[in-house]
Amino acid sequence: MNGIYIILFLTGLLGMLPLAIILYKRRRVQKILATGLTAKARVYQIHRTPRLGDTVLYTFYNEHRQQYYGSLHCKPGLYELNEVIDIYYLQNSPKRNTLHGAWKSPVIIGFGIAIAVFIWFAVYKLFEMVNNGSL
Repeated sequence: MNGIYIILFLTGLLGMLPLAIILYKRRRVQKILATGLTAKARVYQIHRTPRLGDTVLYTFYNEHRQQYYGSLHCKPGLYELNEVIDIYYLQNSPKRNTLHGAWKSPVIIGFGIAIAVFIWFAVYKLFEMVNNGSL
């Protein structure tokens, strides 16, 4: 019986994983916005998907004139080809770059919370079933 409790505990922790990833990425974006450098990036390619939104590919140069690439997902039609956008990047790691407003949506946080609550509820019900002997 001890093994089932360990499995239930690990399943409960697994339910927190999506929310933990979302919060980690939000914190990383906030750090880049607070301590990062600003650059002008040029949109060089857009993959349009009507239902899922656009995947926008952009390129920028750091202060040493080295070229870097980035991508973002957004609503359809938000950016145009060859448009210049402001991005932020870490000086010691320009591959870590972001835009103002990234990971800001409350919908994504609500989604992560909903997943965690659903899994916790399922684990709780399984725990009750194990204790009652019905499982």
